[in-house]
Amino acid sequence: MAELEWRAALPPDLATVSGWVESATALERWAGPGVDWPLEADRLWQAIGAGTLLSYCLKREGAPLAFGQLSPRAPHHYHLARLIVAPTERGQGLGRRLCEGLINEGRQRGAMRFTLNVFTDNAPAVALYRQLGFRRAGECDARGVVPMRLTLFAEPSDNPDNDARADSLPDSHG
Repeated sequence: MAELEWRAALPPDLATVSGWVESATALERWAGPGVDWPLEADRLWQAIGAGTLLSYCLKREGAPLAFGQLSPRAPHHYHLARLIVAPTERGQGLGRRLCEGLINEGRQRGAMRFTLNVFTDNAPAVALYRQLGFRRAGECDARGVVPMRLTLFAEPSDNPDNDARADSLPDSHG
């Protein structure tokens, strides 16, 4: 099998990524509100801010297999966003490689804290983020989204109750 390549995403990569999003509901879950359905690949780059956010792909033989973004939030803090793996490639560790690549990119820029948001019903993603060291960092919203945080160095907890509630997220077994 050909080697995986990690690199900054380019507009043509999103033509492939857009094909992984099969419905308006899936689009909102992945890209957030404000991106129009049906998805137009040529507008996606601008709609998700891929030119201003740090956007990356995992590729094999030139074909995107996974995509994700880093959004700077504060000094030493980056947010992982719009993480997606090609449907035909899921369950093969590419989500982990994608997250590790994004975290490494953030660390190279001085990040000590990372955040992300995840739908609580996305058990494989919740399990992956826990394995990577992310912990619940707030309340679940009305859509079923919970914020998670990874801190590379010890810092005082904003709310010590959040760590206890981390176990209330579903694990990979449902």
